[in-house]
Amino acid sequence: MMKLIYLAQKKPGFSRDAFLARWRRHGALGMAQPLWRHAIGYIQAEPIEPALIQGLSEDYDAIATFCLGDNMFSDLGADDAEGSRVMAADELETFATPIPEVSLWVNEEPIKPGDLGGFGAYLFYQDATAAIAAATVAASDPRSTRVFLNHRNDNLLGERANTLPYAAVVEFATASLDDLRDLLTAEREVFCAADVAVATREAVLWDRLGL
Repeated sequence: MMKLIYLAQKKPGFSRDAFLARWRRHGALGMAQPLWRHAIGYIQAEPIEPALIQGLSEDYDAIATFCLGDNMFSDLGADDAEGSRVMAADELETFATPIPEVSLWVNEEPIKPGDLGGFGAYLFYQDATAAIAAATVAASDPRSTRVFLNHRNDNLLGERANTLPYAAVVEFATASLDDLRDLLTAEREVFCAADVAVATREAVLWDRLGL
């Protein structure tokens, strides 16, 4: 499985509600493209505003994870190229920066397997050792329902394809907003030591493994 994570800002001029509607539309457009035959999972994680605790970032408007089958690049045709063009044009109408400029290809390591969705956080680290420590803390807490440690993969598409400057991303989920707030508060020093830490509400738009 190949996995892409992006960390984006909305195109200037959108209110929060208008951007979320536009982002959903962008996702629906992607799901209508021929390339979607390779999709395994797609989550749009909406940053929670205002920040639940001090130390969380409020600088971003969109985090997404997109999982694809390993054979995607060996099964591309003219229709896929046209679909990529359509999506690139739509990104310019949705985000402040094209998605390839704010992306990270990763290897996913389930530390605490669980269902997608819920309230959670995405922690971006330049120091992979710090990410491992944070994932371990999150997994040991009974309030977490899922913990994934995502390791930067520069081999998949080459180092230049990874335009975010992070070595690892920790993503974890909880069943409720109260659980998330309590977990973040209890481990504030650990989680807020991330280079970027964002609390989110996950919208699972596609989960082939969970169907």
